[in-house]
Amino acid sequence: MKAIVVRAGKASLEEVELKEELGRGMVRVRTLYNGICGTDRGIVSGSLKFSRPPQGFDYLVLGHETLGEVQEVGEGVNLRKGDLVVPVVRRGCGECLNCLVGRQDFCETGKFTEIGIRGAHGTMRETFVDYAENLVVLPRELGEYGVLLEPLSNVVKAVREVEYLQGRSLWRCRNSTYSCRDAAIIGSGPIGLLFSMALKTMGFNVYVLNRRPPSEVEKDITEAVGARFVDTTKEVAPLPGPDLLVDTSGHPSAFVPLLDRIKKNGAVILFGTTGKEREEITAEQVTELVENNVLLVGSVNASKEDFREGGNLLTLWKEEYPDVLGKMITHKVSPGEAVNVLSGKLKGEIKTVVDWTNG
Repeated sequence: MKAIVVRAGKASLEEVELKEELGRGMVRVRTLYNGICGTDRGIVSGSLKFSRPPQGFDYLVLGHETLGEVQEVGEGVNLRKGDLVVPVVRRGCGECLNCLVGRQDFCETGKFTEIGIRGAHGTMRETFVDYAENLVVLPRELGEYGVLLEPLSNVVKAVREVEYLQGRSLWRCRNSTYSCRDAAIIGSGPIGLLFSMALKTMGFNVYVLNRRPPSEVEKDITEAVGARFVDTTKEVAPLPGPDLLVDTSGHPSAFVPLLDRIKKNGAVILFGTTGKEREEITAEQVTELVENNVLLVGSVNASKEDFREGGNLLTLWKEEYPDVLGKMITHKVSPGEAVNVLSGKLKGEIKTVVDWTNG
């Protein structure tokens, strides 16, 4: 089958032969679309040192943002041919309690694998075989928008974590929503925009921050969902201090200066990662965080339940924001074109997807 692989720091479209038997509880899936994200590009560039191929292979099949269609089912499977499915990315170690109860996103041993990232082949290929328990079924009417589910699942998890931890105080407003709370999101890539949609759905007043004016697509999306795009080179001062600060950039220079603006009992979600920057946090800032009871949460990956909740949000948004999800997918490329796109973003890109439907 055709697959996009990384071998010796180079991406290529190759014919590969993977022996994948369709055993009990397993499903063969035809890949429809793969999303391309910073993780994929980091693997190709070699900047993500934790990435590795499966044992016994000198290459890794990329792909962890996936929308597929069930092609064939094994014994003991409730899925049907034609079902739209999205695979969960992280697979548990089989040892720690979190992994044993389906919360491998909180694996304690570090022995987990992640499809298309570390220790397990991904789904940037024509077909793949997986256990049905690793797949989340989506309504067919979602169509290609289902490829957004994997990144959205990470957003769902992070928001749920903060909401749970903020149960330490009365954080909701008198009308039981978050309409009296302000959220500032640093970064306007796909994750930043998905955070803005999720938080607006919860009732937050949302500000999307970047060090430049919005692109036309970013402007359209933020306006459609009722968020405000802020060019921080021009108008940081008038912004209200946020109750919730979300960093999707991974650049300390973007979020550290805003730490002392967070309101009392507020929270910070650290989501982005780059590993390319240093920024000083002063003792005065630490004091402010402590004295104001500010919560800091680092979040990565997601559980199957987060994927399911993300599917519910996509279904809601398809009705509530009929034009927004389509604008999130700014580019579609063929598998052959994807090899070059993996080396850098396309102009105006929010989400680029690899289209396998015409193969």
